Parts: sequence; C-alpha cells; structure tokens
Amino acid sequence: MARNARAKTSPSSRSAPKGAGKTLQALAYDLIKERLVSARYIPGQFLQESTICDDLKLGRTPVHQALHQLQQEGLLEIIPRKGIFIKVESLSEIFTALEVRALIEPYCASQCAERATLADIAELKNILNEFEKLREKSDSIRLMELDRRFHTTIARVAGNKLIVEVLRPIHERMSRLWFMPHWQFADYDMTSTEHHELLKAFERHDASAAAEAMKGHIESLRKRILATGSTL
Repeated sequence: MARNARAKTSPSSRSAPKGAGKTLQALAYDLIKERLVSARYIPGQFLQESTICDDLKLGRTPVHQALHQLQQEGLLEIIPRKGIFIKVESLSEIFTALEVRALIEPYCASQCAERATLADIAELKNILNEFEKLREKSDSIRLMELDRRFHTTIARVAGNKLIVEVLRPIHERMSRLWFMPHWQFADYDMTSTEHHELLKAFERHDASAAAEAMKGHIESLRKRILATGSTL
C-alpha cells in the first residue's frame, strides 16, 4: 500500500510549484510596462490581447492578469469587445503630475543635500557620467532610464520610502515624454545641464540651492511641454 501511495505522488504527477503562474504574470507585467513607458505601445492605439500574447510569447492567463494590473495603474484601459486602449495623458493630467513633482521633489532635493554621503554623491555622479556618454548617441531608452534612476536615487537618499513609492508611478508615466516626436536633442542638453546643477548643490550640501535647482528643473520641463502642446 505504501509503495502504491508513493507512486501516486511521483514527480510527473505533481502540480506546478506555487508561484510559477505569478512569476509569468510578473514577467508579462514588466514586459508590457516597458513597452508602455517607452511608447512602443503607442498612446491612443488599440491592441488585442492575442496580439500582446504573440508579441511577448507568453500565454493568455499571465498577460490577462498583467493587463488588469496595469489598468488599475491607469496606463491602459480594457474595453470589452474592442480591445486594449493605450491611454493618452491629456495636458491637464501631465501638468497635474508635474504639480505633484513640484511639491515633493524640491523637498527630496533639499533632504538629499543634507543627507548625501560621499558614496551617494559618487552614485549620482556616475549616473550623470553615463548619461553624458549616451547623450551623443540619442539612446532614448537608456537616457530615460538614467533620468528616472537619477531622480529615484535623490528620493531614496532623502530617506522617505513612502515618497519614493509615490513618485515611482508618476515618473514611469512621464517617461513617455522621451519618445514623443517633439522631444529634441536640445532637451537632452537641457536635462543634463539641470541635473549637473543639482549635483553641484549636493556636493556643497546646500539644501536651499538643491531645492531651487529642482524647482527650476521641473518648471523648465513644464514650459517645454506647454510650448509643444503635447499629450502622452
């Protein structure tokens, strides 16, 4: 009897390990979000779930679950019998996001200036050095990633984990700016210049100057978006 019982629970008859489906969902989530953030899935575009499955080479269940998660985050909308609508951010929504950034990020910059260690400043400097190397190549994906990393590092060094989590989805949604037709080489130059002004304030541990530099950085972005009348 014991031998028969063991035969029934042989490896070939066991169910998949717990978390296997969740892992595929997480993979689908990351891949779809990367395509949304980089505007590979174009704002205003309709996609079918089957098309996304083919693109990702993943099954329907993890893709379906990931799409619902991304809908909750406001990056897309699932419309029954029509498909997946890639959300377009209006100017009003963009400026609302910038307003939140303008309220929170100068505080982060001031706290970063006060708290930053030599290792923190070296990390920020390395990000900007890498940005400079890629700027001439106009590698939008890597430049966007470095921009987000720079701002995320500032928020992390500021020491408030909740603020990091609040800013993360805002930065992700605004990252699509880097892939819009109006985004020019001069914007990379402007971003680089403004980031270096922040770094100088951090190196001096000048909290007031860091806050003002961040205010100016966000206002500069707001004016450039306003001038183009762009949506995401």
